[in-house]
Amino acid sequence: MISFIKKTISGLSKTSSRISNIFSGLSGKSHLEQSELDMLEEALLSADLGWELTENIIESLKSPNKKEISLTERFSNTILEYLQGIAEKKALKKVIVLVGINGAGKTTSAAKLGGYYSKSGETVSFVAADTYRAAAVEQISIWSKKLNLHLTANEYSADPAAVTYDGVSSGISKSHDRIIVDTSGRIHNSPNLMKELEKIYKVIQKLTEEVDVLMTIDANTGQNGIQQAREFLRYIPLSGVILTKMDGTARGGIAVPIMKELDLPVYFMGVGEQVDDWIPFVMEDYINALIQTDKEVISG
Repeated sequence: MISFIKKTISGLSKTSSRISNIFSGLSGKSHLEQSELDMLEEALLSADLGWELTENIIESLKSPNKKEISLTERFSNTILEYLQGIAEKKALKKVIVLVGINGAGKTTSAAKLGGYYSKSGETVSFVAADTYRAAAVEQISIWSKKLNLHLTANEYSADPAAVTYDGVSSGISKSHDRIIVDTSGRIHNSPNLMKELEKIYKVIQKLTEEVDVLMTIDANTGQNGIQQAREFLRYIPLSGVILTKMDGTARGGIAVPIMKELDLPVYFMGVGEQVDDWIPFVMEDYINALIQTDKEVISG
C-alpha cells in the first residue's frame, strides 16, 4: 500500500510541485492574504482542476468559520464534497476493452494492465485488435512474451472485429480470468471508425456480458480529453478511464473534472514506460499527492 502511495506522489510531482510548495508556505496559518489566495488559485487552475472546483477550494480556505480545520483538510474535504455522488468504481469484468484516440497509450496500458492482473495471480490473455498499425501488434507481442501471457493476433486480418471475436473466444475457452483487448486509435470525430468500434463491442457481447470498456486519456490533453470521451460515449458505453502520462504533465488535476463531468471513475494512472509504472487510482491518495511531497511521506 505504501509503495502505491509513494508512486502516486512521485508520479504527480509535476502537477503538485507548485501546489504543495504553496501549502507548505501556508502551514499553521488560519487566515490567508488575498495575494496568497491569488497565487493558489493560479496554481490550481494551471493543474487543470477547473474553474468551479478552484472557486470552491478558495472559498473554503477563506471561510472564517473553519479556523479549527487545517487548510489541507479543507482542501481535501472540498474535493471529496465536489465529487460526492459520482459513479462508484466497480470491480472490472472478465473482458476489458481499451479505447482512445491515437497516441493516448492504449497498447502500453494494455501491457501494464496485463502485468498488474498477472501479478495478482490471474491468468491473462491479450487480444491484438489494433489491425491498422503493424507496430502495435509487434509491441503487444513483445509485451506478451516478456510477461509470459497468452496473445491472440492475426497479422493477415484487417478486420478488428474478427480478431476480437477469435481472441475473446480463445480466452473464454481457456478459462482465462482476464481478457484485455487492445484496439486501434480512433479519431473521435470520424463516424466510420467509431462505428467499427461499436461493432467490436457488439461482437464481444455475443460471447459474454462480462465486458467493460476503459478509455485511455493522455493527461497532457487536459480538458480536451473530456470532449474526446463524450464523443466515444455516443457509440459505446464507457465503464471508466485510464489516465496516461501523468508523470510528464503539470495538468494532472484533470482527473477531477473528468470524474465530475463524465460521471466516470478513474481506474488507473500510468506514470512511466515500464510495466510497473502503473497505479490503481485511490481518491484519497490522489488528493494527498497534490499537496504533499515524497519527502513528507517518507518522514511521515
